[in-house]
Amino acid sequence: MKTGRSLQTVATRLMLLSVLMLAAVGCGDSTTTGTGTGSTGDATTQDPLAREQYGGDYSGGVATGDTEAGAAYAKWVLDQDPERAIITDAVMRDDSNLGVKVQPDATKGDVNNLLVALTQGMVQQFPNRDVKVTAFFQSGDKMAEAVYNRQTQQVDVQFTQ
Repeated sequence: MKTGRSLQTVATRLMLLSVLMLAAVGCGDSTTTGTGTGSTGDATTQDPLAREQYGGDYSGGVATGDTEAGAAYAKWVLDQDPERAIITDAVMRDDSNLGVKVQPDATKGDVNNLLVALTQGMVQQFPNRDVKVTAFFQSGDKMAEAVYNRQTQQVDVQFTQ
């Protein structure tokens, strides 16, 4: 099945390329500017997929962040899936919370692999932070969430259903 193989290729590419995050995004200052949407770090009090100050429409999707480093990471995320086989949009907040919209036909396994790879990449790009990656259906409803545990150095993925 071409779509299945394409999804597997994208997931594999994300896992392999997560180690290249520092070179792909750069090592710029990733502090928030205090402008934009007024992100407080509490993702439950705002629209998790609302566009942020930096970035915008990008390569057939949306890639934004509340810092320049966050927007660059969101663009990098979209670059890993140029055919939009799994990911359609990426929004980064506080250089620690990434939200991605996924295609309706993405399997649970594809999304799990994607979340693990993206979380591992974030840990490398934004060290010493508690990082979280959330996958959303196209409707904006939460599908799954991955959280990195710094003590165990493991990624925990939880699906809503």
